[in-house]
Amino acid sequence: MNVVRRVALMNDDQKRELESFLVQTEGAPPPVFIGREEVLMDIALASEQVWKGMGSGQHGMEKATRIVQGAPGAGKSSILNEIACNSERLRREGVPVPMVVTLKSGDIDEPIDILEPLAVSINPSAAGDFLSRYSRTIGGDAGVSLGPIRVGGRIETSAETTRTRARWNVFKAWVEENGGFDRPITLAIDEAQRFDHVPEDPLSKLFQSLHDGSNLPIVLVLAGLSDTEYSAGRMDLTRIPSGQVHNIGCFSNHEAEELMSRSCAHFGIDIAGFEDEINRLAEPCDCWPRHLHIVLKAFGREALRTGGDLDKADWEGIVVEIRAGRDDYYGHQFSSEMREAKSLMARIMNELNTRNEREEIIKFINECRVNKSDYLFPEGMGARDFFVHLVHKGALHEESVDRFVCPIPSFHTYLLDRGGLTENPAPVPGSTGSSEEPKRYG
Repeated sequence: MNVVRRVALMNDDQKRELESFLVQTEGAPPPVFIGREEVLMDIALASEQVWKGMGSGQHGMEKATRIVQGAPGAGKSSILNEIACNSERLRREGVPVPMVVTLKSGDIDEPIDILEPLAVSINPSAAGDFLSRYSRTIGGDAGVSLGPIRVGGRIETSAETTRTRARWNVFKAWVEENGGFDRPITLAIDEAQRFDHVPEDPLSKLFQSLHDGSNLPIVLVLAGLSDTEYSAGRMDLTRIPSGQVHNIGCFSNHEAEELMSRSCAHFGIDIAGFEDEINRLAEPCDCWPRHLHIVLKAFGREALRTGGDLDKADWEGIVVEIRAGRDDYYGHQFSSEMREAKSLMARIMNELNTRNEREEIIKFINECRVNKSDYLFPEGMGARDFFVHLVHKGALHEESVDRFVCPIPSFHTYLLDRGGLTENPAPVPGSTGSSEEPKRYG
């Protein structure tokens, strides 16, 4: 007797939500949040560390800064979205649930671009008073000018005047006059690898003060690409314990399966009896969050077309769309600079078998750069510039302290293939290894 499968079809709300998901742009949060428990627990611990209780004037803790870094598509922004939308995830026993304020580095030029959103979040009705006080307070122990000021009958526009160091004591005094802190604050800044400030810059000083304790219940969380810790160090945010630097990458197999099943349930897609097909779609993804996102979109479009009836799904068509999406993702990551130096790019990928430290990789790039007859080099880039570029494009990722890898196995293979590397590449002249005459690639 034939068994008729009863299909639980999506309702109208689920269809609309799926349609909205399918037109989301790059960087939008996933339909469900999976994993990253150790990251959330550590950010919650940081809130506990800086909170000393209601009415205390001695909040804060030195070196409580957290860093969340990873290659493009690893899910850094998803973590910030999760703690902003579900701050209960940061609850610790005996500590109020933190207030989460998330900012983009692209919106931050001056200290006021951080202090104003904090003031508005804490007390929107009194924030105007803080901004007025802040703008009047120039030099001395607090504040920066919001523009040129008049000194001795003339307009003074020197950097020393217009970019005076901003200190936290004006902000703290304003908060205490308006009821004080009633909970810790998590200040999370996305795309923090863009910060390229010297230690004396006003923004660096503002971050340094938080990092050094500052008597405020504010945790600084910097999220960005895999050189975010390096950018923080340039601003003199020193001695961040390795356990507070989270290098995020692939999901576990269990987490990848959970993402697929829970996302389908979220959209009302009944996958009972089709678990093997779903696993086959996700298998080539290396458990990489962005690739799984591509799978969900391709599968979601087909589920929408069939109204959720997977008996009518074109599974091979979904596979073709996923493959095209993954190729498009890699094509986007494979920049013009990497194309120009594709043979060098492939050699770097191959050298990751033995060279993983920042200094080793940069030294190797320099060695290749000398050998101009065999390796083209991106015009206008030094070895360190090219290294940073590879980090920003996701070809290199700091997996652990000063250990860089290509975070996605299939991307590693893609880069080797694009560089036309043979199985036994020749060593760079001057490097250790065989003394054979170098072969040319690409």
